[in-house]
Amino acid sequence: MSLSFSSSLFGFCPSCASILPTPNVAPSEIACKVCGEITSVKEKAHELVCRLEKVYEKRVIEEVDDEGGADSIVDHICPKCNNGKATYSTMQTRSADEGQTVFYTCTNCKNKSIEYS
Repeated sequence: MSLSFSSSLFGFCPSCASILPTPNVAPSEIACKVCGEITSVKEKAHELVCRLEKVYEKRVIEEVDDEGGADSIVDHICPKCNNGKATYSTMQTRSADEGQTVFYTCTNCKNKSIEYS
């Protein structure tokens, strides 16, 4: 018995419903990597296609505190006072295959916040 799908959704194979690779240009033809069926991709006019990408830049500034030690200061917005600078420290609080936990301390109000990486 053969399975048959009739997928009319863009990006899915009409034969096996697997995800099709995204073409670089249109119009073109792309082949399904699962069943090999060739699907034609038509040019779409009057449709906005966009990609949203967030780029984060972590800047580290060394600052000497009153005891003579140096704390790393990074850009981090405090949820309490909206200050843009905080010191941080990291610790492995969960299993080894998961990311470290980052503890931020606001340089203005000394509020502590946690980020699970």
